[in-house]
Amino acid sequence: MADAVEEVLEGSWDQDLAEALDSGGSDLDLEMDIQGELGLGGGLGLDGEEASGVIRVQELPAQQRAKLWKIALNVAGKGDSLSSWDGVLDLPEQTLIHTRCQQLIDQLGDVAEEEGRDMVSDVESVITFYCKSRNITFTPDLSWPHLLKPLLGLQLPRSDLYNCFYAIMNKYIPRDCVVKGRPFHLYRLLLQYHEPELCSFLDTKKITPDSYTIHW
Repeated sequence: MADAVEEVLEGSWDQDLAEALDSGGSDLDLEMDIQGELGLGGGLGLDGEEASGVIRVQELPAQQRAKLWKIALNVAGKGDSLSSWDGVLDLPEQTLIHTRCQQLIDQLGDVAEEEGRDMVSDVESVITFYCKSRNITFTPDLSWPHLLKPLLGLQLPRSDLYNCFYAIMNKYIPRDCVVKGRPFHLYRLLLQYHEPELCSFLDTKKITPDSYTIHW
């Protein structure tokens, strides 16, 4: 039964990925290069390990990269989670959220003024709705806006931007990432095993893992 389910999932992944690659127009050479780089010979046969690997798609147009991101994050075809929200930006920490979002867009460099304002609005809305829906207070030590940085060049609608952000937060960001949280204890144990001298040095200097990794 498990093998059958896995086969269906892989087949769906192959089909979605093939459609994304086929949607790029007439640039056949580019498509062949991408298929070769992704190891998509033989009918786009991806095994589980390949599907979960890092896919280099920087040479693709934004529209195709957006499709691949949504497929990889399993949010392709997801509904608009923001549709039930009134869009009001009124959290007590709203000024902090806006400032952090503006700083993120400023780091992008050559962005037109109007486009920059739209990006700030999208990122601020995504962060604000996430905080409201999860009853979370945004604090200065949170680096959530930076998670959206690689997605901003994909020209995603706000609803897709939120779905991608939510998937990243839910699947790939460890929980309890607070001072003295469990992920940092686990990190220290790994460091102690692989780099005992470095771990001992940091311990003697009272440099705890959360003090230098919480922003990661």
